[in-house]
Parts: sequence; structure tokens; C-alpha cells
Amino acid sequence: MIPGRRRFLTTLAAFASCPAVPAVAQMRQGPAEFPLFDAPPASHTLTQFDVVAEGLSYRLFLACPHGEVPAQGWPSLWMLDGNAAFSRLDAARLAAHPGLAVIGIGYPVEAAFDGASRARDYTPVPLEQPTHGRGRDWQFGGQEAFRARLLGPLAQALAERAPLDPARRSLWGHSYGGVFVLATLLSAPEAFRAYMAISPSSGFGGGALQAMEAGAPRLAEGGAEVLMMLGDSEHRSGTPEPAEPRPNPDTMATGARLAARADLHVQLEVLKGLGHGATFAASFPRSFALADA
Repeated sequence: MIPGRRRFLTTLAAFASCPAVPAVAQMRQGPAEFPLFDAPPASHTLTQFDVVAEGLSYRLFLACPHGEVPAQGWPSLWMLDGNAAFSRLDAARLAAHPGLAVIGIGYPVEAAFDGASRARDYTPVPLEQPTHGRGRDWQFGGQEAFRARLLGPLAQALAERAPLDPARRSLWGHSYGGVFVLATLLSAPEAFRAYMAISPSSGFGGGALQAMEAGAPRLAEGGAEVLMMLGDSEHRSGTPEPAEPRPNPDTMATGARLAARADLHVQLEVLKGLGHGATFAASFPRSFALADA
């Protein structure tokens, strides 16, 4: 834990570098564009490649630092919804962290998001049928199998292309991706050094995440860093907006419970004026800083 850091921090903040934009724009379903690949930074080498694991296809994006490799390898930030993440990254963000490898875990699709695949991969087994409007025919509950693929063949494919420090890797995810980040923290907390859960769908499946907390393993020395961020203007799709802006109560309660654990160093930040989709890119400054700490 960084000296002087508060174990549990709740703030109301909006990042000037990531202005609020409509959620629809942030979660658009059209073809993804990658301006970063058109104007690559001087600090990193960019590559993308596909990997098949257990019959399922994934597209991996890799920004590998230039320069002399540290003795143990580069620290790395692993970003779920990799197509969308790399479509929003810019050269300035990477240049600000010249010693950080950034990895996007995506899918071989043209769109920024693959809804069915992320629902299958990122979610725990639901306690009750999810009511997500677009997901009624989707499969859910595959987070354990996906984690095995992520830490197995996908991690191996990355290790063959970049020298990464296994002790200094961080995991970032938004929405369902945020659910996977928390599920990994609760199931295999030693897998990553830091966890960034951005606007996680904390109430997914009738409280499936909360059910995982009871038997969650604890970490020994050092613990893990946990960053949770959400907007104060989020509400569930298809439901009326609350009368006054307020952060998601499920996520706030989840953060408080995690903060009570002695083995976790939890920071919870509420972004004023931001909805669910806008927190995706607004989380980048804090997440990159934590991964590079």
C-alpha cells in the first residue's frame, strides 16, 4: 500500500481530461475505430493478434513499452472489452506511462463490444435470471472458465510476445467487465496485484457477487489494491432515472464490505455528473496511475 493512502476513499470528482459524454456515445455498437494505430506513440510498440482458446476466439491488443526491459519484466494493465478500450486510448495516455505495458482482451469483431461474448465470459452464475433487455437469449455464468482461459492460453500468448512481470499486473473492467474484476478478486485474488472495477453491475443475477463474498479467500502479506469508480447519474437500463443523482447503492455497499477486509486497500470514487457509459474512459487516468504505481 502506498504510504499515506486512505484505505477507503469516497470522492465526488469529474476528470477534466475525460469530459462527460452521453452513455449512448460511450457504449456505441457501431464499428470500432482505432486512431491509436493510425498515429502510434513513440513510447510503445502496438500489435494485435487473435488467439483461439478452448474453441473460442479472442483478439488481443498489446502496447509494449520501448526501452530497456526491467529485470522482472514490464508491469502491465489488462483491460477487458479490449476493442473498446483500445479504440479510446490515445498516444498521450501511453506516453504518460512509458514503462507500462497495456493489454486489451477483446474479440474478433468489428464492433467495440461483443455483447453475447462478454455476457458469457464476464459474469458469475446468476442466482436468478438476468433481465438485461438485450441479453435474454445470452448465456451467463462463464467467469470461472474465462478466467482459466485468461490466465492460461491468453496469458501464454502474451508472454510469448512481451516480457511481462507476473507480480505487477493489474486488471481493469467496466460494467459486466467490472463484475468479472470483482469476481476474480473474490475467487483468485492472487492473480493480479491491483483490481479496477468501473461501474460494475454489482447487483447482477440477484446478488451473485454478494453470494461469492462469504467464502472468498483472503490474501496473505501485502494484500491487493482495489479501485472502484462509478458515476452519480447511473441507473439500470429500462428503469426511470432517480429523482436526485446518486451512486448505485449495490456498488457502494459492495465497496464498503470490501473495505472492511484487512487484506484489501480499497478506494471508491464517485464521478459527479457521469452516467454508466461515460465512466468507461473517465476511469483511465486513475486506473493507469494505479497500474503504474
